[in-house]
Amino acid sequence: MKKLLTFVSAITAGAIGTASADVSVSGSSNFFYASGTGDANSITNEESMSVVGGTLAFAMSTETSNGVSVSSSITVSSDTDNVVASTANAGPGLGGMESIVFGMDGMTVTLGDINNAGSGTGGGGDVTSFAATHAASITTTTNNGAAGADAAIDGIADGTGINVATSMGDIAVNATFVQNVGSGRNSLNTDTKTTGFSSGYAVDLGFSALGASVNVAAGGSTSQVEATSNNTAMGLEVSYPYSDVLTLSAGTSQGTLSDVEVDNMFVTAAYTMDADTTLSLGYSTKDNETTAGVVDEERLITANVSRSLGGGVSIFAEYASADYDTDNTGSDGSSVAVGTVVSF
Repeated sequence: MKKLLTFVSAITAGAIGTASADVSVSGSSNFFYASGTGDANSITNEESMSVVGGTLAFAMSTETSNGVSVSSSITVSSDTDNVVASTANAGPGLGGMESIVFGMDGMTVTLGDINNAGSGTGGGGDVTSFAATHAASITTTTNNGAAGADAAIDGIADGTGINVATSMGDIAVNATFVQNVGSGRNSLNTDTKTTGFSSGYAVDLGFSALGASVNVAAGGSTSQVEATSNNTAMGLEVSYPYSDVLTLSAGTSQGTLSDVEVDNMFVTAAYTMDADTTLSLGYSTKDNETTAGVVDEERLITANVSRSLGGGVSIFAEYASADYDTDNTGSDGSSVAVGTVVSF
């Protein structure tokens, strides 16, 4: 309660007595070449692609006289995994300035466009940055709801609202509430009483158990359409350092989203080959089933080898194999990608 009173005091006082704001700048750039084969190759798509992109980020922060930190950010970015020819030459876009973060005494409160607590819990498995995206682009996966292997809880409480992150003993607690799901920067929806979902919430708990890091997340939202059920979802993820050089992770999630039953699972392994080189392997599955019995499936196998060259420069080689089933119609593709990522 004391933390929340301090936060309310900072808001109502209008950040009285703020010090000079701090602004920091960081950035990254990447280039990769990918080549693969898939069902769409012989019909419409080329089998290879080269992409360059990057991001410039400005982070701003200040502090009130009673010790509450306040921060926000803005980004300028150019798509780094572009696979759509019509936007291949699009210029950089602006992002950020979507939220304000208040930090105090072990707690942070975020106001604005929130990515829900626990987003992604149970939905990993893709250890690549570019190969899986390319593999999907050369398959015929039109209208496959499972494409992407995202966790069921992803997006269940995204929108304009509030997020509180704190701890209770040894348990990290992250909670989100949004007024209208998918509302972005502004929660106003002129037909919100007849469409979409409202009152989105999500809670994520992180803790250690038997040497493993564990995350448990759950959330839901209320349907504004009489014939559609409320959204509910949960996820579980465990990461275990098997040795000094090998870390194993696994997770699963399940939910009902717009009357579609969503289930997925993943396993990954990260092996440190030496101080600068890491090998990662991943496998994931996702099944979506509608109330009409239509089933979409995805199976994804990925591998990544990355090596740091120092100075924020790294190189990588990736492989991805994607297998889709869209209402009993199969499609698959595979890709190899090589490239570099530079952090400034």
